[in-house]
Amino acid sequence: MIERLRNLESFDIVKHEVILNHQSVFMMFLSSLTSTSSITSIIEGFLFSEDQDPLCFFNGSSEKIDDYSKAVFLLMSGQCLVCIQDEVYALETRAYPNRGIENPNIEKSIRGSHDSFSENILFNVGLIRRRIRSEKLKIELTQEGRMTQNDIAVCYMDDKADHRLLGDIQKRMMLNQNIEINNERNLVEVLYGKTLNPYPHVRYSERPDICAIHLLQGHIIILVDNMPSAMILPTTFFEQLSQIEEYTQTPIVSFFTRLIRYLGVFMSIYLLPFIIVCMLSPHSFLQLPAESRNIGFIAFQVLICELLIEWIRQSFLYAPNLINSMMGFLVVFVLGDFGIEMGAYTKEILLLVALSNLGNFLTPSYEVALANKIMRIMLTMLSLAFQITGFCIGLLIHFLLLLTTRTFKLPYLYPLFPFDIKELKRMIVDTNIYTK
Repeated sequence: MIERLRNLESFDIVKHEVILNHQSVFMMFLSSLTSTSSITSIIEGFLFSEDQDPLCFFNGSSEKIDDYSKAVFLLMSGQCLVCIQDEVYALETRAYPNRGIENPNIEKSIRGSHDSFSENILFNVGLIRRRIRSEKLKIELTQEGRMTQNDIAVCYMDDKADHRLLGDIQKRMMLNQNIEINNERNLVEVLYGKTLNPYPHVRYSERPDICAIHLLQGHIIILVDNMPSAMILPTTFFEQLSQIEEYTQTPIVSFFTRLIRYLGVFMSIYLLPFIIVCMLSPHSFLQLPAESRNIGFIAFQVLICELLIEWIRQSFLYAPNLINSMMGFLVVFVLGDFGIEMGAYTKEILLLVALSNLGNFLTPSYEVALANKIMRIMLTMLSLAFQITGFCIGLLIHFLLLLTTRTFKLPYLYPLFPFDIKELKRMIVDTNIYTK
């Protein structure tokens, strides 16, 4: 095994050999994932212990390795391998590249904490442990993926979590060990399989305080190394709409902001198709001018407005910061009076599409906001094609989609279906951290 390890070659594999007590001690490590100070301490221990057993001078934890595959895995994880005669030892010397604590990019807060997860799984575990200082907090570390061998941490409260749910999650991961895990989406497909459903099966959060609250409520948190966010299981549609501000404000303020947010979210789905149905109905007080009642032209206006807004959104997200100011000028030309005067769309359609997208921006979950946008476009097209009948069909399709969305343990529309008045009251008016 030692000869096979000696033959490993890479620009960042460092090999060092010393002679102690007339025997060769060979060590190797990755310079890209190893702490320089730890390696220095080990080498200094060798050099100053010529008349003693060098094993006494290994700093940190050590483990004797008998399997070549495990030795390579530990080496590639940042540990130092020390070979003495026919024995191989792994020493803890890992030091992963990491960025400092930053404000959350998506789940921002005024009164809440301003720290967020990073790409280092050990750092993320520490942020959670800082908030829950209890021996009941259990964290199980596994490696998933045949080639990636990515670290995955499953966190739960031993006295609150559903252990049947925990066992189901662990069983599904064991049955799909050949699937490579590079990010959270790969792990979700391991747990739920591939699906055309646009709604997320788990809640993603980059805030350790949100994860701590959900752990106290009996949820399970999964951390994936190299990802600056966590997965919360199980989740519901209404759980995806909650924010940390609900736990930092007074009850009346929290209740008011919840209602405003829920109104904005449902407006982002149903406002545009509902108003269009009213405009096309001959008995409605909302009437379009006769020359603007062409169904095909209205559909074209809706699609072009949605497409332009989506282009603008993605441009601001992915464009370099240096050209963001230029993007502002383009937005004025594209969505201003110039487009209306050219006849690309009417001011009524532009206003409705803008209000609907504003509701998308109010949605705390980025994934739910994108799914709601898809549902809005589907509802709008059905409403244009079949008026009130199409709108009702679209409502039924949307309701059935939410009702049949598969999650662990809880239905996606809980606490409405099945109806739970106690949980519904807690969701709307409570500001305390509720523990089951």
